[in-house]
Amino acid sequence: MKAFDIMKASQIACCFEVGSFKPGNVHKNRDYDDIKYHHFISSGIAFGDVIHQACLEKNNIGNFIKKGVIESKKWSPTNANLGIIMLHMPIAIAASNLDKFSESALKKETEKIIKNTTVQDAIDVYRAIEIALAFVNAPENGPDLKSKDAKDELIEKNLTLYDVFKISSTWDSISNEWTENFKISYKGYNLIKEYYEKYNNINIAVTKTFINLLSNYPDTLIARKKGIDVSKMVSEKAKEVLNNFNEESVLEFDKFLSKEGNKLNPGTTADLIASSLLIFLLDRISNEKTILY
Repeated sequence: MKAFDIMKASQIACCFEVGSFKPGNVHKNRDYDDIKYHHFISSGIAFGDVIHQACLEKNNIGNFIKKGVIESKKWSPTNANLGIIMLHMPIAIAASNLDKFSESALKKETEKIIKNTTVQDAIDVYRAIEIALAFVNAPENGPDLKSKDAKDELIEKNLTLYDVFKISSTWDSISNEWTENFKISYKGYNLIKEYYEKYNNINIAVTKTFINLLSNYPDTLIARKKGIDVSKMVSEKAKEVLNNFNEESVLEFDKFLSKEGNKLNPGTTADLIASSLLIFLLDRISNEKTILY
């Protein structure tokens, strides 16, 4: 697949993700104090050239994740797209190794990429997280990126990026995606495809996919900030909305999540929507299904 097509799919996926209504998240009619709608748009477009370069060079994935964060930060004062960059980069590079999209072929390529990372990739991603100023709790085990000795520990223990994600996979969905070969992202892709065919509307397809994923996978950003019990409670409420999916139930769910005193932001689930959308768009552009109704 062409590097330019993959770059554009990544950029459009970022725009579709933030442009669609996802309860508890920033959207066109609501900013948060620390992060705003235009931050997601600008940073999502900004790291596209890094995706393009990564698809041409096809190696040093950690360095490209770091470069993507640096480029993103030029255009946004906040950590808008760290999670998306970490998800998009391996999928994009994998797609660049294919002549034509198929889910099975893409899965084989993403698996190769995630299993062949290096210690330097881990060092670069640690630096990317520092640059992004992401909300990260100290790990129960493994190198703490807030520690000045983290780089030395990665080298001494010979921990690759895959190894590091394996350690953090129990409490972070994006890390788990790397160790489970993007299981949730591929599920999200198939849901978007199903709902898009049903509703002929990409925004409704994204909204329903978001609620479906949230109902099945407690959001790990909420878990880190509010605790796992709160995260599970949000997933239970998402199940109720999914079982009674309509505009009123979705809006009520959004009010519950975003009201003062709650501020429950399923931000990791939003990142997973962006990777699901990337796969969906790669499918469409490769198979010449370019028109969105």
